[in-house]
Amino acid sequence: MLAPETVLHPHPSLVFTRLDDTEAVLLHLDTKRYYTLNETGTRIWELLQQSRSAQEIGQALQGDYAITDEEAMPLLLAFVDELQQEGLVQASAP
Repeated sequence: MLAPETVLHPHPSLVFTRLDDTEAVLLHLDTKRYYTLNETGTRIWELLQQSRSAQEIGQALQGDYAITDEEAMPLLLAFVDELQQEGLVQASAP
């Protein structure tokens, strides 16, 4: 399980492109695979680009979407787990 203080980084071979206010795409240059992000996924990705910890990203989501920590963290952790499985994000200690 991801520790709250874990810092998350996008994989260096990814290109992020925002399509509009609610959608973005990622292109993994090594695998040539595209990924579509919804509004929340796009917001999380923008926070990942700032090398924030899981806890900081969760706090930002709470402010952006008026949700509690108990709602934000499970959703964030599930999303980050999917990103890690696809090799899109890397985690490091603070």
